[in-house]
Amino acid sequence: MFASIELSNPWLIAVGLNTVLLAIAFLAPKKLLTPAGYIHAWFLGVTIWGILVWKGYAIVMFYFLVGSGLTFVGMAQKEAEGIAEARSGARGPGNLWSSALTGTICAVTSLFVGEPWRELLVVGFVASFTTKLSDTTATEIGKAYGKSTFLITSLKPVPRGTEGAISLEGTLAGIAASIAIAFLLGELV
Repeated sequence: MFASIELSNPWLIAVGLNTVLLAIAFLAPKKLLTPAGYIHAWFLGVTIWGILVWKGYAIVMFYFLVGSGLTFVGMAQKEAEGIAEARSGARGPGNLWSSALTGTICAVTSLFVGEPWRELLVVGFVASFTTKLSDTTATEIGKAYGKSTFLITSLKPVPRGTEGAISLEGTLAGIAASIAIAFLLGELV
């Protein structure tokens, strides 16, 4: 029975890997996901590994780990100012899919098209996570360290944490995150 199971099948690897990693994350003292977030993350991880194997998965994991880590930068100050992420930074299904839906749609659609469309959809997958990491980084660093924040639409000064506000500190951090993920991609390709 077991001899006929193909151990190099990316879908089997995806199920095993995500089950083990999420079990470890679930048992860890610091919760990065809500209970429902674990279930959704499992499906996301299985889907991405199954379609794009380890290279696509590495991009998602890099985004998740860096983005989650940045949530805790200046957390006490953000909480005191009322601008911290809800649930002490634990991501739920809404957070997960607002970050990953576009990339996941690109990955899934790539299964049903030939070249050059598949390659373009993979670029879309990468671009969606790169953009989201830059935005998350700019937001979290801007909330923690932004000295002067302005609305992007009017350039009028607003309090730190205002929806749509930008700061020099956050913007530079977002650029650095884009460079970091670009470096990762260069190593993966």
